[in-house]
Amino acid sequence: MTLSVGRTVWVPCEVKPGPFSNERLVRVQGGGPESWVGFVPIWYLQEPVEQGTTKIRAVVVELKGDRFVARIPGHSVASQLVVEAVEKATPIGALEA
Repeated sequence: MTLSVGRTVWVPCEVKPGPFSNERLVRVQGGGPESWVGFVPIWYLQEPVEQGTTKIRAVVVELKGDRFVARIPGHSVASQLVVEAVEKATPIGALEA
């Protein structure tokens, strides 16, 4: 798979219930030193699970060899960006976006 800047991809994440019925607490472990943690509307999730694992929509903003930096939507407690291994990304087709 070839990633490019601006491409929308699915990134694996862990999900827990959020404060509202249409929002989830999401954690993306990532391939960098820090995890991304934040609150996300359920429509950004591949499957709107209440708890467990699924994938979250992200936009590639930078490529770094076998890793990429992506912007994740939602309200993060820290950075809006996450670093992840290229093989963890699943491209979103034009009809899915």
